[in-house]
Amino acid sequence: MTAEDPIAVLQEHLDGLQQEYGPAHPEVIETWTRLAELSGERGDRRAAARLYQELGDRLREDVGPSDGKVLDAYEGMARWVAGG
Repeated sequence: MTAEDPIAVLQEHLDGLQQEYGPAHPEVIETWTRLAELSGERGDRRAAARLYQELGDRLREDVGPSDGKVLDAYEGMARWVAGG
């Protein structure tokens, strides 16, 4: 029995949620955030920062640059760039 990579599972789940709901849906944001955090916790700080930046960029397009969700995503990016 092989265990599936939790990062790959979350990425696949995120892809499906985005197709169904778009990037600004709360479940999409939550899953995207979990994926970024898990990536960072497993030692891939660059992936965590990149995922948060992608989330912030997508949300900025959909909800505007000053929305709290956008700012939260960029804060997550900055935190991982600074070392977690």
